[in-house]
Amino acid sequence: MTNLIHKMLPLSFRNYVSNNEFYRYFRGYMANRDLYRNKSKAIFVVGSPEHDNLGDHAITMAQMNFLKKAFPGYTLIEIVADRLTSNWKCLMEYSTPDDIFALQGGGNFGIEYFREEEVRRKIISNFPNNKIILFPQTIYFGDTELGRKEFKKTQSIYSAHRDLTLVAREKTSYELMKEGFKHNKVLLTPDIVMSLDITDPPRERSGVLMCIRADKESIFNEAQKKIINDSVSKAFDQITYSDTCIIRYVSVEEREHELYSLWNQFKEAELVITDRLHGMIFAAITSTPCIALGNYNYKVVGSYEWIKHLGYIKFTNDISQIPELMDELSKIPAPRYNNDFSTKHYNQIIEAMSDNADQFTTSSIVTA
Repeated sequence: MTNLIHKMLPLSFRNYVSNNEFYRYFRGYMANRDLYRNKSKAIFVVGSPEHDNLGDHAITMAQMNFLKKAFPGYTLIEIVADRLTSNWKCLMEYSTPDDIFALQGGGNFGIEYFREEEVRRKIISNFPNNKIILFPQTIYFGDTELGRKEFKKTQSIYSAHRDLTLVAREKTSYELMKEGFKHNKVLLTPDIVMSLDITDPPRERSGVLMCIRADKESIFNEAQKKIINDSVSKAFDQITYSDTCIIRYVSVEEREHELYSLWNQFKEAELVITDRLHGMIFAAITSTPCIALGNYNYKVVGSYEWIKHLGYIKFTNDISQIPELMDELSKIPAPRYNNDFSTKHYNQIIEAMSDNADQFTTSSIVTA
């Protein structure tokens, strides 16, 4: 009967109601309350994406895999950033002080992607008695009046929480977090995607994969991009153009398929040239030779420090070096990624989350 009445209403009215915050709040409560009510101790993975950036989707996948292995008895409940409103009443009613909040890692700790910062502030402000950890992030508020204002607001909210751990994914962010959040625990680890190994099964390789960004984070103008392209064209007959952003929304259900489709492109390339952070990391975890270029901040070069020991990943901001680096990489043996280097660093995350946290023997993963 409810569905019949719903269909009889004008479409414009249905759309208005469906997008109304009040409606989403209570509809979400009705849809999710059994999940929350019946859970054991939970880890809420908050702020995951359904947008077009597959780097962010890879972060969520890596976080979920990591947490499933590290905390095998907790129920993992993924809460997409856009669905926080529809989960809010259940969170407020059914979460307990024993539950843990794991906030999405990435490069959105600042004002460039401010919605994600607002999600974090809301969780940190409203759950003062829960353990909260921010997975490896790059912080960048910028030296502007707005950036300084919002940084102070974030400082105030975060510093008031008694059990908040911030994890930086490169040294510059680590130093900024240590200086700016003296009342919170601050750790330094690689980007969580480096915990993955997507080398197997191998695929036949041919040509170059170009993964160059066209957004506000790029430091290269069109003339410089043409120079890059011309350099590559002289060395390779086959060039494939791709990106870690695919210009369409990717649902939770589509995430794995889209990631493996992109990773297969990397595994089929002899060489990757990219100024995307996760272009570089995807090359690393698929054992693909790569020339990485910088962006407008320090996240690419900072993250390169974790993997520069891998002989098949090279970094430069000087595009005139590309021919020399291509020649150098063409002479190395077939590489093989090994993520053992990252384990000791990620163990810090487990330790930060494990204080007074009992381990169980069974686990489950759900999306609310």
